[in-house]
Amino acid sequence: MRTLFLLLTSLTSFLTHAVAVSSLFEVANEEHFADFSITNNDGKDMFINLELAQVAYVNGEKIVTKVNKDNLSNWTFSVSPSQIILKDGETRTVRMRNDCAKQTCQFNEDQVYAVDVNPYPYVGEGEDSAVSVAFGYRIYFMDPASEVQLDYEIKRVNNKEFKFTNKSNTMLNAVINTCEKGFSSNCIYQYKLLAGSEKVFKLPANYVGKKNIVIRVINANESINEQVSI
Repeated sequence: MRTLFLLLTSLTSFLTHAVAVSSLFEVANEEHFADFSITNNDGKDMFINLELAQVAYVNGEKIVTKVNKDNLSNWTFSVSPSQIILKDGETRTVRMRNDCAKQTCQFNEDQVYAVDVNPYPYVGEGEDSAVSVAFGYRIYFMDPASEVQLDYEIKRVNNKEFKFTNKSNTMLNAVINTCEKGFSSNCIYQYKLLAGSEKVFKLPANYVGKKNIVIRVINANESINEQVSI
């Protein structure tokens, strides 16, 4: 699906001669984990280092907190493995897990974490060191709120844009279906917005100036599915 997202474009990205990932956004299952894969098509061995951070919106401001020695004792999110050496053409699966049993698995709001995938050309013993870094990714992991507190607003800004405000305690997805015959990746648009955030989005090109636009608002597990007209 063609996706516009506040933090990322949620597309599978397999590129020729590059390190690529299977997804840029994953929702945790009932056991509080999710997987993604990393593929090395770079033409040489690569060392992959994964760095972790927690993401939240406070009064509309994005706050990113990286794991460090001061918060490590309360940190529940992990990845396995956290460092990988990938040969050319090799794919590895990484598991992201929220070990909420350390505290509680009842969340008042979404728990959102970021995994930065940092690839470097691998240098074996006795080889000259390399300082270049290949193109990296930031992957988001969301463990949804236990009970949804729904509060959002969608309104037209002008004939080209609409404003989406998410005051809920969970991520919401505004979906516009422009398909005329069946479904395809080119005619369904998603606008994902994390809890506590707000953004102005552009309408699909063929919907610019359209007087009545139907938008479906859906949460991560689709327990919320509402229709809004703007």
